[in-house]
Amino acid sequence: MNLTAIVLYAVSTAFILYFTIRPYAFSIIQFLKKYRFKGLKPVKAPKVTVIIPTYNEENTIERVLKNVLSFDYPNFEVIVADDSTDGTREKISKFKDHRLKVVHRDNRKGWKAGAVNNALNYADPSSEYTVLLDADSIAPVDLLTRLVERIQEGYDAVQGVQLPVINSEYNKIAKANSIIQSYYQLIEQPSKFYIGLPVTLTGSNFIIKTALLKEYRLNEDIGEDWELTLRLAKDGHKIAYAPDIAVKCEVPFNLKDSINQYVRWNEGMIRSTLKNINEIMQSNLPFANKVDLVMTGLTPFITFALIISMISGGYIYFNQPQLRPIILFFTAFIMFSGIVTMTSSASKIGLNYIYALFSEILYFVFVPFAIYASLRGIVLKHGTFIRTTKIGEIKYTMLE
Repeated sequence: MNLTAIVLYAVSTAFILYFTIRPYAFSIIQFLKKYRFKGLKPVKAPKVTVIIPTYNEENTIERVLKNVLSFDYPNFEVIVADDSTDGTREKISKFKDHRLKVVHRDNRKGWKAGAVNNALNYADPSSEYTVLLDADSIAPVDLLTRLVERIQEGYDAVQGVQLPVINSEYNKIAKANSIIQSYYQLIEQPSKFYIGLPVTLTGSNFIIKTALLKEYRLNEDIGEDWELTLRLAKDGHKIAYAPDIAVKCEVPFNLKDSINQYVRWNEGMIRSTLKNINEIMQSNLPFANKVDLVMTGLTPFITFALIISMISGGYIYFNQPQLRPIILFFTAFIMFSGIVTMTSSASKIGLNYIYALFSEILYFVFVPFAIYASLRGIVLKHGTFIRTTKIGEIKYTMLE
């Protein structure tokens, strides 16, 4: 029994350490290395198609359309891929602009991915690039200009920052979610790009060659952005990250929506990773990139590892006194990495460090739901989309 406990603890802790070392490493990278883009100006203004998928977004649709139609880029169209059953469609109809197309579906087949795939059929034939934006976005007026400049540096797609701050000061849960999500956007993603590891497309504020998106299409399931990332990466397409091009967005502000969003993301990641893992490992990608893609996709399994590590570690602690220092060291190391993660993230978006602790607590609340999501990702062939409520109010004092 002692040997079994030691083996279980060693394996589960090793898995956890892969993820807990990353916050330390990525936080250091932020200070030591910065990627220098070429800073090229586009030699032309190619046609850009902006697709905004909407499903019952009456709280935010007017804001995002006013925002997007004010872009300073000279050659773009906007396609609203609308599946709404509320007042969204009526609010869209108020906008009279020759650049705006509305493609309405009376069903939710394929959810967001299905809406985007359908919208691609209506894109201008001359469109060279497509930009995806969520309906809760607030983007800078020069967004398209900067994204086009960046992708023309030799990339197939460029992911910008989804800065989750619009309603971050609404309540404590919104603050905690802003901190949790900002870590990935502001620390992990740029750090991975700086050192040559694969960048993840995150569903909004990314530009991609229109022909490439039409070829690949989105997988009509939840987790479509991660699944597209995997397929593009294994086929050798170059995805860049642009930490200087940010679009602000909302975060869940209640526990129910927070859990539903977390379950959806985790379930989609597990299913997509298991579906593509063999092709990834057999691809021509560098070994480190293969490992990073697979391990990133299996991140939800860290919850299983935590449970196993806690049970086996507790058994060893009480039955093997000579190993207690090791148990205490790794426990402290793992717990402190969470503090590093959350405080680094909080500092990036100007939130009080006290909320970093609350974010860590909320993260542990998610643990049983991550296990549930992982099991769904393993067992089910398709997920279920549950909409995240958008408040439509700006609750962030550092918006400008």
